[in-house]
Amino acid sequence: MDSNFPPNIHPTTYNLLAVAIGIVLIGDLNANEQNSLGNWFLLLGQYLATNAAQQQLIESRIENSNININSKKSKQGGGPFTTDNNKSNQNQRPEVDFLLDAIDRIYSELNEIKNSQSEDSTDN
Repeated sequence: MDSNFPPNIHPTTYNLLAVAIGIVLIGDLNANEQNSLGNWFLLLGQYLATNAAQQQLIESRIENSNININSKKSKQGGGPFTTDNNKSNQNQRPEVDFLLDAIDRIYSELNEIKNSQSEDSTDN
């Protein structure tokens, strides 16, 4: 299917389009025909929503981003970024150490600049 469907239009315009189509469709339909057609569209929408929800669930499990904040583990202090033994499963310590070192170097250089400016102002 074309990746540009449904089109990228403003949500309000998208909703108004649905209203306009609904008004056109009821034209000469009696209440029973409107009810039948309306329920068919509801079923169609439910099918699409259920299919999309299942696809999102599968994708989140593949990406390991399916976090249940209402789980017993979460309520007992286990967070989404901890393992069963409550150790962080994020293996980014080298990056953190690198950033902390960079901050220290920046801080030292700023102090050197500050001190050299202080010396220059006292020399004048």
